[in-house]
Amino acid sequence: MDNSNTNTKNNDTIPIALRSFEESEFLHALDAIAQWALSYIKSLQDREVSPAVAPGDILAKLPDTPPVKGEGNNPWTTIVRDLETIIEPGLVHWQSPRFFAYFPCSASMPGIMGEFVSSIFNVNGMLWATSPSATELEMRMMDWSAELFGLPDQFRFDGKNSIGGGCIQGTASEAVLAALLAGRKKQVKRGRDRSTMTVYTSSQAHSSVIKAAMVAGLADTPEDRSRVRLIPVDQSLAMDAKALSQAIDQDIKAGLTPCLVSTTQGTTSTGAMDPLAAIGRDLKTFPDAKRPWLHVDAAWAGAAAVCPEHRYVLDGIKHADSLCINPHKWLLTNFDCDLFWVKDRQALTDSMNITPAYLHDRQSESGEVIDYRNWHVPLGRKMRAIKLWFVIRYFGIDGLRRHIRDHIDLAKVFEKFVISEPRLELATKRSLGLVCFSVMGDNTKTKKLIEQINERKRVMLSHTVVPIANNNGIAQDQWIVRVAIGSTGVAPKDINELINEVHAALNEVIQ
Repeated sequence: MDNSNTNTKNNDTIPIALRSFEESEFLHALDAIAQWALSYIKSLQDREVSPAVAPGDILAKLPDTPPVKGEGNNPWTTIVRDLETIIEPGLVHWQSPRFFAYFPCSASMPGIMGEFVSSIFNVNGMLWATSPSATELEMRMMDWSAELFGLPDQFRFDGKNSIGGGCIQGTASEAVLAALLAGRKKQVKRGRDRSTMTVYTSSQAHSSVIKAAMVAGLADTPEDRSRVRLIPVDQSLAMDAKALSQAIDQDIKAGLTPCLVSTTQGTTSTGAMDPLAAIGRDLKTFPDAKRPWLHVDAAWAGAAAVCPEHRYVLDGIKHADSLCINPHKWLLTNFDCDLFWVKDRQALTDSMNITPAYLHDRQSESGEVIDYRNWHVPLGRKMRAIKLWFVIRYFGIDGLRRHIRDHIDLAKVFEKFVISEPRLELATKRSLGLVCFSVMGDNTKTKKLIEQINERKRVMLSHTVVPIANNNGIAQDQWIVRVAIGSTGVAPKDINELINEVHAALNEVIQ
């Protein structure tokens, strides 16, 4: 017998996927990506925020068909080169310190490392049994976060007599859908017909509420108002609590079934805060059997509750049935990470529980464990809690509070500039890190200002259109400029550049 080749390494015997994990290859890949990542992050200060590309430009640089063979030896040189030459030129740089267009998309080194570790584990945490660590780490992170934001015990797994708890959803849009399904299921169990269900939210609420109604079959189009009620707002653009109660009462008298009220603590357009405490008290006046589920969308502003002085954003949260806050917006945790709490977890899981034979196991049937598959629409779920764990441990409560406070202080600097500039006016009161303003005069000047600033590409702003009362008290649609301060690396020099860009554009718009 010829044993001459028994000690010879034969790559053909190694599974093809595992070859990429051989030590030299793995370390080379990590080094190449790390060097590129550091270079990219350092370059953000000098880059234009938005790309100068036309539709199809990126497609034109990508091959029409996939490669038959892999890149071969040393593929990372060409892969990183293509990142730099194909992908980067087509990016809007959300991590730029001069990106003020939308609410931030948080990032941090520990968040990135957590995402990396999650990818290495690559587990599916659909059941406790499929990854006990994934489930129990997430449970603990939800309780840690409840403490960070000063939430009542009713939302905690470890709260006294609590039947609540929370999970990490992908986005606030998923959270409001889960809340709607839970609220509807609760009414169905009371004997109410699904075809009578109605949903209530502010006319200034995020579009995700209407989208959730469409997905759940309560609206056919975004314009369908047969079972979706957009409640009018007051002068601060917050939901009118009295109008909400009247709408609910009218629907009950008409034989309809209110199943969800969704408030917003920090609207996308202007950062308005719905009067949650008043709404909660009003809902308590309805009989239990007719009271709708109260969901609180605090996706952006809720992060500020990490600071005790800003916990007013959650005043009245004790009345809520569910709540969501997104660390991926303003708490240094990479996208996606939406914290979603419920007061009664069984009300939620009843709405999405389906258990085929292959998901039956002893632990689940004992009732001793949490199976997160029943907390949202997807069956499978990644290990999102790792990055949140890393972020909280790395920065601590003090670091997270400083992060929020620093950004609010920078927003105050820009707010002061707007107030002092006679050609500008605040459209609404500053809301935490969001400043909304417009050019004195008609909407045309504000539109031109936004166009001028964004064409320069040194900073990026966005706009919205909201009803603002004029001197006669008549609400008229007004274009306003949104400046959302919250990018991870934003500093005083970036606010100074923003001020310079606005000033320069003003000189062109107003001759």
